[in-house]
Amino acid sequence: MAKLLGNNYRLWVETAVAGTYAELKGQTTLKISRQANTIDTSTKDDFPYGTQAPGLKSLTIDVELFPNLPDTGYTRYETLAQGSAPVNMQVRKGGSSGDNDDVVFQASLYIGNFDTDMSKNDVLKVTSQLTLAAAPTVDTLA
Repeated sequence: MAKLLGNNYRLWVETAVAGTYAELKGQTTLKISRQANTIDTSTKDDFPYGTQAPGLKSLTIDVELFPNLPDTGYTRYETLAQGSAPVNMQVRKGGSSGDNDDVVFQASLYIGNFDTDMSKNDVLKVTSQLTLAAAPTVDTLA
């Protein structure tokens, strides 16, 4: 069984042409986090331990990149980050050559945080966090 490598997975943003996506160049970190709220199901009879059931799930995507301009994907992403409308995004395996057959994650997302770090003696870094606007339409790693 082959190990999967994080280097092969990239975030893509939908362009102004619906259904067409552009890669964000310069990505260094891409992390999808799935969390579930808990529902307290415990009673006094469960003492000394409480019990919980999973509740609604939340999903965030954290991305860090070193912008490598000119870059159509980054320019589109930066422009969309200034608004508050949801954005169609994909994660594709296959690195920069990933195509529609390589989509492992697709959803409508909000670009919540968009931070630019311009520290002394360092490369310019952009970090942002995406949150779900609707349930993913694709969410499979393999």
